[in-house]
Amino acid sequence: MMRPFALSPRHRRFGRSASALIGICLFLTPLYASAQDAPTSADSATEGDLSGIEVEVSGSARRTLLPVAVPDTQALAGADSAIADEVEQTLRRNLDLAGYFRVLPVDSFFFDTHNEGVAAADINFSNWMNVGAQGLVKSSVRAEGDQIALDLRLFSVDQGRQISLNWSASTLSPDDVRKEVNAFINAVIEHYTGQPGFFGSRIAYSQRTRSGAKHIYVMNIDGSGVQRITRNNAINLLPSFGPGGAIYFTSYQDQNPDLWVWRGGSVSKLSSRSGQNSGAAFCGGKLAVTLSLGGDNTDVYLISPEDGSVVQRLTDHWAIDVSPTWSPDCSRIAFVSGRSGGAHIYVMNADGTEQRRLTFQGTYNTTPEWSPRGDRIVFSGRDERNHYDIFSVDMQGNIERLTQDQGNNFEPSYSPDGRYLVFTSDRGGQGKRLWLMSADGLFQKLLTEEGSSYEEAAWER
Repeated sequence: MMRPFALSPRHRRFGRSASALIGICLFLTPLYASAQDAPTSADSATEGDLSGIEVEVSGSARRTLLPVAVPDTQALAGADSAIADEVEQTLRRNLDLAGYFRVLPVDSFFFDTHNEGVAAADINFSNWMNVGAQGLVKSSVRAEGDQIALDLRLFSVDQGRQISLNWSASTLSPDDVRKEVNAFINAVIEHYTGQPGFFGSRIAYSQRTRSGAKHIYVMNIDGSGVQRITRNNAINLLPSFGPGGAIYFTSYQDQNPDLWVWRGGSVSKLSSRSGQNSGAAFCGGKLAVTLSLGGDNTDVYLISPEDGSVVQRLTDHWAIDVSPTWSPDCSRIAFVSGRSGGAHIYVMNADGTEQRRLTFQGTYNTTPEWSPRGDRIVFSGRDERNHYDIFSVDMQGNIERLTQDQGNNFEPSYSPDGRYLVFTSDRGGQGKRLWLMSADGLFQKLLTEEGSSYEEAAWER
């Protein structure tokens, strides 16, 4: 049960602390520490700074999920049963992951589903209604030479008919089956919500290895297709996407936090100025980064995406300015600054003018990301109990809490359509793992079931 609001239905004011500036410096420690000792953001909490945000989690009701039945995929005409298993498993896992459906357990099917076909005339809808299903997904694979004929269908159990989708059956290579199943799931989501799903998109993230190195990886949003980007034995962190699938990241490979870029398998250094080169954010041909030119202080700059040369300095303040993130139309930038005595979210025009403070609650608000819809900025903040949680703020400064009483939660990143977030959480006591969450906080689902030490996920869009 969520705690009641202390001051208002939407939010409560933060406490203040004289040690907040120390806190933001500690937040930046990973970018200045040695390659062997660079800590995570969770390591930066201090016992002396317990004041923070206290906001009720957004919403109090759970999302209603549509019960959907997904029986075994039929392997026809000599099709490989392993491909049929892959289709079934992908359908079940990703429909569940989508956040709109309750996939019914197979052991609840009290009849032999193998006696049915995939056409409406061959389905006993009364049986499926008694199971409790409202939606029914039927699937089959058929061997056609070295190709696979994939047939996927959605039915309304109540109406006893097939539902027309923005998808059609196709014959394709076995290597493309999973991709096509995800396209079908996106079409199912579009039927029920009016917008296609997020499957087929990718995330980049960092993960520490047993050797102590920290590498950049990219994978599909459903956890498949993991690809390692970095091959050094150093600390690599803060990945972000650029045009054409490029990935920017900061690496300690040469004992300095330098900015690198990965393009189609080739890695090159983009900015190697003494001090910090980090937090790359690309939009509309412009690349915003954090640099510490001329001293230890950090500011936000625009640099050339081609050669890393400085185009324009956007902030010029005695306090630390870091973590730029673009508005979807590339006209504004949000960033973190310590100029108010704590880590707060600020916004400015893309040319650095009209800088203004956006968050006035808390003392430790970090890792902002602007929603693709343009109306909110999501961030990680430290609450009154010294826990880290995910919050969002609108352009008037109104804050909503998205996580609460579920461990520490960090580094949110929006899906391309702004309906979902991927973030890091240490809930469950099994280390930091990646989670999916609806943008309103009502639906949350574990994404990475294997391994730990996942951090800094960035959703490609």
